[in-house]
Amino acid sequence: MLMDIKNLLIERQQMTVVDLARHFHVSESIMQGMLAHWQKKGRIEVIDSSGACGSGCGSCDETELSKIFYRWKNVAEKPIFAKAER
Repeated sequence: MLMDIKNLLIERQQMTVVDLARHFHVSESIMQGMLAHWQKKGRIEVIDSSGACGSGCGSCDETELSKIFYRWKNVAEKPIFAKAER
């Protein structure tokens, strides 16, 4: 399923964890765990758009998962294989 997530993010450019979970018929917490795999490898970018308006009025729920977007990165930020120190 990890490769399916990768392919879908490449195809759609960006998606929320809610959309990804619905697409793959899994819970949001399971999807967050799978996305964490790609985050550790530096392959996805997380864009938090909660509070993007900057007004701070408090009328929106800033913890909503539907305001956090994930994008696939063609080049990893971190090396995928870390060299072990001796």
